[in-house]
Amino acid sequence: MMENNLDNIDFEKRFLKVRKHGLLLSDEQVEVLDRYGINYSNCLNNTELLYKIDSVLDEVDDYELERVAEEIAERNYYANTNK
Repeated sequence: MMENNLDNIDFEKRFLKVRKHGLLLSDEQVEVLDRYGINYSNCLNNTELLYKIDSVLDEVDDYELERVAEEIAERNYYANTNK
């Protein structure tokens, strides 16, 4: 019998929360940003945060940090399209 992978997911950590300057980040994303010393609370918007993440990704290859960048970029795109 196949084990249900949903049992191992902490959904609370994946909920988006409004952070400083109105940034929407989950606890899981914050943990990844903290791991690389990316201070999201100093960023005024998603574009600034993505710039900081890209600067780190120029130096390291980390799937989780790339995933965080993609999620933020996608939210940013949809929030600023068709306004």
